[in-house]
Amino acid sequence: MGSGEFRAPAGDNTARAVAVRFVREHTAQALFLIYFAVTVVSRLDDVWFYQRFRVNILNYGDPQDFLLAAMRYPVIWVYFAAATGIVLLFSWLAGTRKAAQRPPKKWDNPRIRLIAGSLLIVLMAAIVTKMHADKRADVARAGVGRHVAFTRNDGVTYGEQPLLLGSTRQFFFLYYAKRRVAEIVPVENTALMTVDLHPRNDAGTAIPSVGGTGNSPRLSP
Repeated sequence: MGSGEFRAPAGDNTARAVAVRFVREHTAQALFLIYFAVTVVSRLDDVWFYQRFRVNILNYGDPQDFLLAAMRYPVIWVYFAAATGIVLLFSWLAGTRKAAQRPPKKWDNPRIRLIAGSLLIVLMAAIVTKMHADKRADVARAGVGRHVAFTRNDGVTYGEQPLLLGSTRQFFFLYYAKRRVAEIVPVENTALMTVDLHPRNDAGTAIPSVGGTGNSPRLSP
């Protein structure tokens, strides 16, 4: 056994016991693995969401966007917590019904069960995240979301108030529901952005344009 290898003591005959001991003895590694798993699934949420608009978000991100993904989507932590609770419940139910006469199998040991359970938790959280991303995309494609008055400094204007899909450090992602077009605008091309918080059916509350007509914001010369 190598000096850095973790091996469950003889007394740890359950996956839960192995997990508790690992967290106690390797707290930093355990926290890193948990955060990394949530971060990967959170980043996949971005990938799945923007794929519905034919945008490869990975081409417009940077390392900081990946590292902070888990902080920008706290709901995914809830998905992981719920998946963990379900796996622990089924593990407890399976343990109470375990047949004492059944001969132990070579692959049936606490470490393998812990790894399998951890992968199952990640898979369950990823499936729910995919469903949530698709639902958000469907709502946005229907024209429901954060409408913004977008003033650009490059002179480009449109006759439609776009939805703000999201942003990174360098880009804004807009969606024009009437034209069914997604647009990627560099931050340096943005002069002003105003978010419309009024309901869609609230008459007379549309964001006024700047130097243009209707809902086409334009930077005055």
